[in-house]
Amino acid sequence: MIRARQGLPVLFATLIIAAGVRPAAAQEQPAEGLRASPKSFVLPMEVEHDFGAANGEATFIRFLPLWSLPLSEAWRLVNLDLVTLAEAPGGVPGGPVNPNPTPGERAFGLSDLIHASFLTPEDQGTFIWGAGFILNIPTATAEVLGSGKWAAGPAIRLTYRSGPWNLGAVAGQRWSFAGDESRADMNALLIRGTFRFQLPGPWYLVSAPVITANWNAPSSERWLVPIGGGPGVTFDVGGHRWATSLQAYVNAIRPDGAPEWAARVQVIAAIPH
Repeated sequence: MIRARQGLPVLFATLIIAAGVRPAAAQEQPAEGLRASPKSFVLPMEVEHDFGAANGEATFIRFLPLWSLPLSEAWRLVNLDLVTLAEAPGGVPGGPVNPNPTPGERAFGLSDLIHASFLTPEDQGTFIWGAGFILNIPTATAEVLGSGKWAAGPAIRLTYRSGPWNLGAVAGQRWSFAGDESRADMNALLIRGTFRFQLPGPWYLVSAPVITANWNAPSSERWLVPIGGGPGVTFDVGGHRWATSLQAYVNAIRPDGAPEWAARVQVIAAIPH
């Protein structure tokens, strides 16, 4: 696993191509708030670099496509695929049980794939909700990049939009049920929050922390809670609206040995279809 980031996803964009699946409609915008047009879907992409971890720095590349399946006139199945590419140190970070960090060979590759599906009403306005499940698939190409476990559990999706504000979160709890028996069982919570405020013109402020909790760890070592955000701007490319932002986060609550802070560059692309 990657230090305290054991459950973090990187999204695999090609997973959105499947028979009978159409890209997310305008009301199914990504957490950061940029809406799709009838001729495009939005694909958030981000690069994040961690600083200050006991066993070295790490870089994550994430893709976060949102897609949906119409089930009836009243309901839709909204899907989010989370896949992570990571370049991270091996070894073991320091902590209460192991006070001395152990260096190891760095690894680059795919982390675990996380899929979430939410049953969502078609008729939605200011408040959007969805309820469903989250699934962890052990696709990591190196042991330090993933959990080695199949895991699943309940998930929810909430979004509130009013005036310049766009607030929301996607949260999922995972318990392992199969996988490598030599690896630790998973009992983990993953939350991706969103706080977006539109400024005059194309500029906005955004905070999108990735919060994790490892319920198998001691209470003092359980949570990773980043606090931060940054400015963003929207612009047109080929007649489609794109956005980019620069963010920084301090890990206000973190396990011993976990990163102290992180910098993130995000691009939200409008992909024609």
